[in-house]
Amino acid sequence: MFKNLIGDRKFYKNLFAISLPIIAQQLITSSVQLVDNVMVGSLEESAIVSVSVVNQLYFIMMLITFGAIGGAGIYTAQYFGSKDFDKLKQTFRFKVITALLVFFISLVVFTVFGETLIGLFTDNPVSIENGMSYLSIIRWGILPWVLTVAMANTFRDMGITKPLMYISIVAIMTNTGLNYLLIFGKFGFPQLGIVGAAYATVVARFIEFLLIFILLKKRGKLFDTKLTQLLKIDSVVLKSILKMAFPLMINELLWSTGQTMFMQAYSLRGENALAALTITGAISQLVFVTFGGVATGIAVMVGNTLGRNELQIAKDNARKLIAFAVLFAMVMGLLLFGLSFYILDIYKVSVETRATAIFNIRVNALFIPVYSFNVAIYFTLRSGGDTKSTLLMDSGYMWVISVPIAYVMSRFTDWPVTIMFLLVQCLDIPKALFGMSRYRKGHWVKNLAKEPAVVQTI
Repeated sequence: MFKNLIGDRKFYKNLFAISLPIIAQQLITSSVQLVDNVMVGSLEESAIVSVSVVNQLYFIMMLITFGAIGGAGIYTAQYFGSKDFDKLKQTFRFKVITALLVFFISLVVFTVFGETLIGLFTDNPVSIENGMSYLSIIRWGILPWVLTVAMANTFRDMGITKPLMYISIVAIMTNTGLNYLLIFGKFGFPQLGIVGAAYATVVARFIEFLLIFILLKKRGKLFDTKLTQLLKIDSVVLKSILKMAFPLMINELLWSTGQTMFMQAYSLRGENALAALTITGAISQLVFVTFGGVATGIAVMVGNTLGRNELQIAKDNARKLIAFAVLFAMVMGLLLFGLSFYILDIYKVSVETRATAIFNIRVNALFIPVYSFNVAIYFTLRSGGDTKSTLLMDSGYMWVISVPIAYVMSRFTDWPVTIMFLLVQCLDIPKALFGMSRYRKGHWVKNLAKEPAVVQTI
C-alpha cells in the first residue's frame, strides 16, 4: 500500500529540481516580508494594521490575477507537454491581456473606493489616513507586478524555475534595502515611515519586471509574442481557456474575499487582534512556502504528463506528490511550533498581541499537514481542468461553511479571537475529506491538449 505513495530516486530528483527553486524563492520572500513587517511594526502597532489592511485588499487583486492567469496556465503546461508551441504562445497572449485588464480595474477600484474599503476593517482615523497614504503609492506597482506574473507563470508551467529564483532574490533584496533606507531615513535618505515602505515595494516591482522581461527575450522564445499579435488567439483556444479561467477567477475572487471576511470578523475583536493575525501570517508563511513548491511540482509533473497523454503516469505522480506534501508539511509544522517559543521577541507589540499571535502560530503548526493536503488536492484537480471541483472545494466550501461560522462567532458571541481562529482552522478537516472525494472521481485525469475543454458537472 505505502509503496504506491513513494516514488523512486528519479521522481524526487525531478521534483526537487522543479520545486526547490520555487521554495527557496518563496522562503526568501517570506523572510524579507517578515523583516519588512518588523520594520513597519517598530514604528507603532497601528502601522501594522494600516499596512496589513491595504495588503489584504491587494491580496484580493493578486489572487484574481492568479486565478485568471492560472486558467490559461493549465493549457500552457499541457501544450508544452504536447509540443504545440503555437497554442502555447496563444495562452501567453491571453495572460498578458488579462494582466492589463486586472491593472486597469484595480487602479480604478483602489482610487475611487480605497478609503471606504479600508474603513471596513478599522474606524481609527490615524490607521485609515496611513492606509490611504500607503495605498496611493503602492497601487502604481500593480502594472509591473501583473505583467511579471504573466511571464513568470509561463516559465513555471514549462518547468523553468531557477532563473525566477535569482530574479526574485534581486527584487526582494532591493525591497528590503530600500525599506530600511526610506522607512527610517538612513544614509541621508528621507524618513518616510510606511510611505517609504510603499515606495520601496513599487521600485522593487519595476526592477523585477525589467529582469524577467530580459529573461523572456533570452529564454522565452517558445512563447514570446509581438505586440501586434497580442490579440491573435484562435476562437477555439480562447473559448477553451475561458472555460478554465472563469471558474478559477471566480474561485480566487470568492476565496480572497472570504479571507478578507475572516480578517474583518477578527478585526471586531480590536486592533490588537488584527495586528496579531498579521504577525501570525508573516511568521507562518516561513513554512507555508512549501505550498508553492507543491503547486509547481504538480503543474509540471502532472500537467505535462497529461498533455503527453500519459494518464496513468499522471495519476501515479499525483498520488506520490500528495503523500510527499503531507509528510513534508509535518516536518515544517514541527519547525513552526519550535519557532513560536522565541520568534515573537523580534516584535515590539503589546503582551495581548503577543499572546494571541503565539497561540495562532501554534494552531497553524498543528494544521499545516491538512493545509498542505488541501493544496495538493486542489492543484491536482486544477492540472486536469476539473475547475468545478476546485470551485466547490475551495471558495464554495468557504462561503457555505467557514465564512458564515466566522460571521456568527464574531457578532453573536464574545469568544476571544484565539478560539475563533482555532474553530475556523478546524473546518479544513471536513474540507479535506470533501476534496478527496472529488479527487477519487477522476474527472481531472484528461488530456486537454488533445480533447476539447469540457465543463464538469457537479
